[in-house]
Amino acid sequence: LNPAGAFTTRHWPIEYYVRFGKLWLQNFPQTQFVVMGTEFIAEKASHLKKQFGNKLINLVGKTTPVQAFTLLQNIQLVISEDSGLMHMAWVSGIATLALFGSTRSDRATPLGEHTLLLSSSDLPCGNCMLEECKFGDNHCMTCYSPEFVFEKSCSLLSSLKTNTQL
Repeated sequence: LNPAGAFTTRHWPIEYYVRFGKLWLQNFPQTQFVVMGTEFIAEKASHLKKQFGNKLINLVGKTTPVQAFTLLQNIQLVISEDSGLMHMAWVSGIATLALFGSTRSDRATPLGEHTLLLSSSDLPCGNCMLEECKFGDNHCMTCYSPEFVFEKSCSLLSSLKTNTQL
């Protein structure tokens, strides 16, 4: 779980991460979540740790970029906003569901069968690159419900299993 978008227009609500995580654990109770990154996301990571207890390892501020990249090689699925860690995951071939709000998806789309991008490109204001929404909300990120992201994540993992068995 990677709530690390640089601006509010790139943040999937933290409560959406919580709802997604609870739904995920209902279906895959053996899951171990990991949050890592810089102190920039420390408050969000702490909130997630309170919600998930021993089901979440909080490594925020405890890894170098090289260590984070190395640890990612053991991750099966990354749910992430546009961030350095998201880019590390997809270039590593790790199943990555990327959530892009104001990010220009035509310039930064993670490529490959192992990725799925949910972006704002279908909205009239999509890909705006603004740090704050001109409408005063964050509808380009809140339009993706935790349930929808869960379904898309399961589909992504399922398609990867099918493709590897061929």
